Amino acid sequence: MRTLFIAVTLVLCTVSLSLAAKFDTSFSYSTIETEHFSIHYHQGLEPAARKVAAIAEETHPLLVQEFRWQPAGKTQVVLIDSSDFINGLAVTIPYNAVYLQVVPPTVASTLGEYDDWLRVLFTHEYAHILSSDPARGYSRVTRAIFGKPWPALDPLSVLFFFATAPPNTFLPRWWHEGMATWAETKYTGVGRGKGSYYDMVFRAAVADDNLPSVDQINGDVAYWPSGHLAYMYGYRLQRYIADTYGPDAAGKLAIAHSGRLPYLIGRPPEDLFHGKDYSDIYRDMIVALKLEQTAHIKELSRAPFTPLTSVNDQGENLTNPRFSPDGSRIAFTRRDPNEHTSGVVTDASGKKVLAQFRRQSSDGSLSWSPDGKSVYFTQAEIDRGFNTYQDLYVHDLDRGETRRITKGERLGDAQVAPDGKTVAAVISSRGSQNLALLDLSQGEKPQPRQVTSYSLERVASPNFSPDGRSICYVLTDNTGMSALRIYDTVDKTDRALFRASHTFAFPVFGPDGSTIYYISNETGVFNLFAYDLKGGASYQVSHLLTGAIQPAPAPDGSSMLLSSYSSKGFKIARMELDRSRWSIARGPSLPSARTAPLAAPTETEQATAPPSSRYSAAKTLLPRFWLPKIYGDGSDQAVIGAFTAGADVLGYNSYAVSAAYSDGRKRGYFSFTYLNDYFYPTLSLRAHNEPLVYSDLYQKGYDYWEVNRGAELAASVPVNFLESAYRIKGGYELLDQKALSRLNSNGTFGGIPVFQGRRNNLFAGISYESALKYPYSISSEDGCDLAFLYRYFGRDIGSDQNLSEYSASFEQYLRLSKTRLPHQVLYLRLSGALADGDLQYGQQAFQIGGAPSEYNQYPLRGYPARSMTGKYVATGTLEYRAPLAYPFSGPGTAPAFLEKVHGALFTDAGQVWDDNRSFHANETRVGAGAELRADLTIGYWARVTPAVGFAHGFNRGGENQVYFTLYLGL
Repeated sequence: MRTLFIAVTLVLCTVSLSLAAKFDTSFSYSTIETEHFSIHYHQGLEPAARKVAAIAEETHPLLVQEFRWQPAGKTQVVLIDSSDFINGLAVTIPYNAVYLQVVPPTVASTLGEYDDWLRVLFTHEYAHILSSDPARGYSRVTRAIFGKPWPALDPLSVLFFFATAPPNTFLPRWWHEGMATWAETKYTGVGRGKGSYYDMVFRAAVADDNLPSVDQINGDVAYWPSGHLAYMYGYRLQRYIADTYGPDAAGKLAIAHSGRLPYLIGRPPEDLFHGKDYSDIYRDMIVALKLEQTAHIKELSRAPFTPLTSVNDQGENLTNPRFSPDGSRIAFTRRDPNEHTSGVVTDASGKKVLAQFRRQSSDGSLSWSPDGKSVYFTQAEIDRGFNTYQDLYVHDLDRGETRRITKGERLGDAQVAPDGKTVAAVISSRGSQNLALLDLSQGEKPQPRQVTSYSLERVASPNFSPDGRSICYVLTDNTGMSALRIYDTVDKTDRALFRASHTFAFPVFGPDGSTIYYISNETGVFNLFAYDLKGGASYQVSHLLTGAIQPAPAPDGSSMLLSSYSSKGFKIARMELDRSRWSIARGPSLPSARTAPLAAPTETEQATAPPSSRYSAAKTLLPRFWLPKIYGDGSDQAVIGAFTAGADVLGYNSYAVSAAYSDGRKRGYFSFTYLNDYFYPTLSLRAHNEPLVYSDLYQKGYDYWEVNRGAELAASVPVNFLESAYRIKGGYELLDQKALSRLNSNGTFGGIPVFQGRRNNLFAGISYESALKYPYSISSEDGCDLAFLYRYFGRDIGSDQNLSEYSASFEQYLRLSKTRLPHQVLYLRLSGALADGDLQYGQQAFQIGGAPSEYNQYPLRGYPARSMTGKYVATGTLEYRAPLAYPFSGPGTAPAFLEKVHGALFTDAGQVWDDNRSFHANETRVGAGAELRADLTIGYWARVTPAVGFAHGFNRGGENQVYFTLYLGL
């Protein structure tokens, strides 16, 4: 049960603990103070910071009125440019803070349609704050006493956390994201709810009769639209509530929930909406959605739809199709919840796969070399330890090798010129995007040359003309306007072909250079259009029911590849090009939900923002909460104390402090932990005087209590990559152990020698992690994890022992099949430790036996827990894991969701020995058995894997066991 408490706590606190996230140490932060906000930003982001400061103060009164809540104190806003991918985060514990990545969203994302990106992002995240932070009734009282707490990792603290944290924290993800997406839609000119992307998803779901039930948006499904479900259908639910029960319903709901105990979510909607709970309202919303989209489908059906031919549907999201220069092959990007993202090359029909190569996180774009022997693309990797930036790569199809071309250049949408000498790409920096060119003849590491100078605007989809002289691209500003532009590489001039208030994207020259094809939502649907460069006219080329993106004309101009949408994702399709069917007049159109954007802050408003000052960690570092702690120390009375913690908003400093008193032993206890992240290595300091229990020491039936006093100074150096990480750590620990339990006259406890004295030690270790898992995975299924730790105890460093301890572990995951029964995994774990030196005492001996858990380092199923002890230990596990079912269902809106059911067949082996009992192979204990496991989401956020198992031990001391255990992140 304690493990379950900790699992819930760890997951629920993930957002709050992100305050201690690590940023690039080259970032130097400044702060702009406004009436209601502190805006923190690093070098290069001052224009964005001044803009956000004006947006924030303009948005504040609107959302305060909407949600009927005025936050206490200023909200911290942090602007970061550490990623080439959109992101935002809002936290309310222990204080209100918003984190914004300033890079504009890609055109192909659900956020690709906007009037002002920073306004949309801030409005969404600040709506999270104002809908999550409220308190009334009992919650107002507990907040006045305790603040807004993080929990310590003990069961009672977790219970106090549930009782004192903002009640709305514990609402479902669809409630939070739906509310924020609804607010972003209402208070900006576009927002996701007014965009064609969301409407496309809803229309396709109705057309295909593929609408999710309320429990599916309540959990975490693996299939499309997976993580978007909470946003999309949460938004539709909140919109339906506002349309049906009044525009003030959102605020009423937020306040009503803020006085309820966690997870009791049914009563507020019942009280406000005529006795209906969220499940009832969701069913009503689905009915209304079907009526709306059926009308849209009827309107669009007034004209015949453009026929599309399926080219490839082997995957969930197939995007960015491109014909090879000779038209004999097709390349595209495949994203699928069953496996790693990859670049795929097929024959011209799309049915026969000729090549496939792995891709990391990316914008999905790719481009053929003129000779058809290579594919260029961009993908992300970690830069300077913590930044996620894209660079240019090339994959040689003949050799099957991928080579990195640039490093840390932040490139996307790369396209190779027809002569193969130049690459055009989008370059991102400090919230701005621009067009850049790379000369591939420069050598191993060509440097991009920026040829435009836009500020806080988006550049997307550059594409060369057939003669290589011109590059077309789309520029999106922050007033809701987009422009199709042409850059002349010879004259070095840049001009706009046309501008419009609707979204258009993915321009590409036709084979003869006289036409630019592009995708636009001018008709309310993402359709294909063509711009005649000679006549200056725009034509509608396709009329589609759902929509399509990313056009790619065939070299002969006869057809077009598209990434076509259905309710199950994007697939590669082909449409024939017949110019006689093009129309200047627009076909059946859907009404635009777009509204006039709120006035953007003027340059004068931004210029009059308060002056900036150097960032001060002290302003957010002081404790904001406390919680009581009650625990034991082996006496007959409880130890009573208090706990607090804090971190500055940039995570440079974080700490946790507790103090307690034991009336039973007439002594005090304390613990203090401090982390410093100003530098690349994380520096940590820990001091403590705390009781420690060795439960059922040596299986003698008694708990042994001691007090540990000491301090530790350590450094940890992360070496991060996108799909793997190393961590090197080292330090010095002062440790003094003293018995609290009564000892025998000979210094033993229950006949077991126990150590008292100093165990000062130097330690060093390294770990490596590369294990990967996918949405349908039942555990990690690629890669390995390994760790090694060394501790030296010596009298020369103040210890009462001379001892060296070595411990190591290795875990390997091997995927057995990708076709017949996917996600079968063979798992191997080897672990061991040894102590070389003075005789170990009872507290220090290595123990094996029992089921795996967070507290059992050396499990051996089929044998009693910790039933064998020694100075040396070696264990091994071999498991066959296989999925049994994917329910992806739960009881309505209740805080429980069953994702997957899977099983494992296992064999464990292990042995412990010491100086008096040497290692013998025939003394190895072997156990085997089976486990039935289930992946659950409980409390809407905590993902755990409970398991019930049977094990049989084959050697001396073995037994038949039926047991229960809980895994956290298999």
